[in-house]
Amino acid sequence: MFDHEHDHHHHDHEHEHHDHIDAFTLMDEEGNEHHFVLLGEVENKGKTYWVCEEIFVENDEVSEFGDTYLFVKTEDEDGNVFLDSIESEEEFNEVAKIWEDMMGGEDFFVDLDEEDEDEEE
Repeated sequence: MFDHEHDHHHHDHEHEHHDHIDAFTLMDEEGNEHHFVLLGEVENKGKTYWVCEEIFVENDEVSEFGDTYLFVKTEDEDGNVFLDSIESEEEFNEVAKIWEDMMGGEDFFVDLDEEDEDEEE
């Protein structure tokens, strides 16, 4: 689906995380597809979290980058990855703080509670 270019010889991970894109698709409750790229992984209290940025794709090219999201990552015995929203606001804030500290304190995350209010019926 995506063409990966492998001629990058150095990887400066601070602001060039869009050069090498590992994209995946998630379905929401309404069956809409959302495309994401994995920015990084955070460990906290025995759980693994994926920090992902939404991307918008046109003609197999990334046309735009969206919001940053945080998911709980789990795997089944076959190694299939499952991503779930974080239910607890306290847990979300804890993990978001760890990630933001790792990234130099930038404020990355959208408040997921406000997301529903913006959608038009």
